[in-house]
Amino acid sequence: MARSHEFDHDRRRQIYEYVERNGAVDPEDARQALLVQPSSNSKPARSGAELKPSVPMSSEEFDHHVSILERDGHLEVRDGKLRVAIPIDADATTVELDDVEATVRPAQQEDIAGILGVIETIASDEAYVVARRLAADVTRDEVLLRHNESEDRVFFVATVDDDAVGWLHVEVVQAPNMSHTAELTVGVLDAYRGGGLGSTLMERGLDWARSAGVEKVYQNLPATNDAAVAFLEANGWTTESTRDGHYRIDDELVDEVQLAIWLDD
Repeated sequence: MARSHEFDHDRRRQIYEYVERNGAVDPEDARQALLVQPSSNSKPARSGAELKPSVPMSSEEFDHHVSILERDGHLEVRDGKLRVAIPIDADATTVELDDVEATVRPAQQEDIAGILGVIETIASDEAYVVARRLAADVTRDEVLLRHNESEDRVFFVATVDDDAVGWLHVEVVQAPNMSHTAELTVGVLDAYRGGGLGSTLMERGLDWARSAGVEKVYQNLPATNDAAVAFLEANGWTTESTRDGHYRIDDELVDEVQLAIWLDD
């Protein structure tokens, strides 16, 4: 499974958690923001005595801890920004559509606005309840990627002329008895469907899930979302169960269908 983040130094944990909360940060901005109690060789202050004011870490100390976090695979520096290091094949894949060329690649924090726009567009036009919940979660967090003890999620993005036109999201379930499973959502704007873009996103997402030790990937959908159900079935997914009247959509009770795919080694 995905590695557990265990830190043997409080200041390294402090740096990592700051970067994860903010998605992508300038190293100097992070150093200035992370206030610490200065080290001291003197005896502990007596009760009631004033503590020294908190100050930013020194550049030397900050750089030292960041180097160790990079070495241990927790953080990376890319495009001049500190980021959470999530094991993803960073190569881009090109998909030739009818009259345009699309690119599928791992998402970066800077893609957040474009991805949210695509998710919200698709979720508003279709019965895609999970996508609406995902958009709400990302909007609240203001962060795309998560990789800690309680969340492990990645995004891939499809772009045309650097504009987002599709996304794929995989989130590993952190419950101990379900940590071999992950939830997946995927969507492509209507104008770019039918040329293999969704299937390419799916392939990248399932490859990442395999690398994270996931054995089964699932998605829950309203049964009225015929296009999504057909797409998943065409890509090897099977229906595992249905729940009667699980959603109320346009004041009608709609069944939920759960589809899943088991991943080969």
